[in-house]
Amino acid sequence: MVSMKKWLSALLQIGLLLGFTWLGKGVAYGLHLPIPGSLIGLLLLFLCLHLGWVRLQWVEAGATLLFSQMILFFVPSLVGIMQYPWLFGIKGLLVLIVVVSGSALVMVSTGAVAERVFNSKRGEVKQRDPVENM
Repeated sequence: MVSMKKWLSALLQIGLLLGFTWLGKGVAYGLHLPIPGSLIGLLLLFLCLHLGWVRLQWVEAGATLLFSQMILFFVPSLVGIMQYPWLFGIKGLLVLIVVVSGSALVMVSTGAVAERVFNSKRGEVKQRDPVENM
C-alpha cells in the first residue's frame, strides 16, 4: 500500500511538472517568444519554488522519477540517427569535432565569466595591465 501511495504521489507530481511545461508553452505561443515553452515552464517553476508558491516536496519525487528514467528520453534520438548514415563517416567525425570544440568553448567562457562575476562580488577585481598579459 505504501508503494502504491508513493507511485501515485510521484505521478501527481509529474502531472504538476507537466502543467508547468504546458503553461510555459502557452506563454511562448501567446507572446510569440522565440524561446522554447519548456524552458519558460522551467523558469516559472523555479520562480514559484523560489517565491514559496510551490514547495519542493510537491515536485521532488516526480522529478527524481523522471531523472532516474532519463535515458529512455534519449532512445528516440539515437534511433533517429540511423536515418543519417553519413554521420558515421568522415562528415560525422567533423560534426563531432565541431560539437565537442563548441561545448568546450562554452564551458571555458562560462567558467571565465563566472570567475569574473564571483571575484567582482568579492571586490577583488583588478584592473589588468596590458603589458602584464604579454
